[in-house]
Amino acid sequence: MTGFTSLEIAVLAAIGSSQNVLHALLDTANVTERENTGHGFYTSFSVDRRLPPVQMPHRQIDGPIAHMNNMGDGMIMGFILWLDDGYPDCLEGFQYSDNQGNTVDLETRDLTTLNFTRLEPLPPSP
Repeated sequence: MTGFTSLEIAVLAAIGSSQNVLHALLDTANVTERENTGHGFYTSFSVDRRLPPVQMPHRQIDGPIAHMNNMGDGMIMGFILWLDDGYPDCLEGFQYSDNQGNTVDLETRDLTTLNFTRLEPLPPSP
């Protein structure tokens, strides 16, 4: 994986650990663009399309929850890995809120410095 932040690398590794085909594709990923939305980000990337695609019924894979540092007490972020015809092509990161219900303007921050204490799997939906 080339050009990813440490947060993105950890999230993609956690998502890719569930499937060998996905893991192999993510190992070839190279960042092509990163958009900071202020509330989160979109990191677009390319993968080696000579490898077989992931067989998924949906276009998205929900990622883990990251417990963030220096973004307010209890701040967590969520992630979605987007697929195009079975090939991963974009990682979306977004804030939930801190314990007081606040979010951070990420446009004032360097996304490469976002730091986390731990990742945990997304709780199953009811």
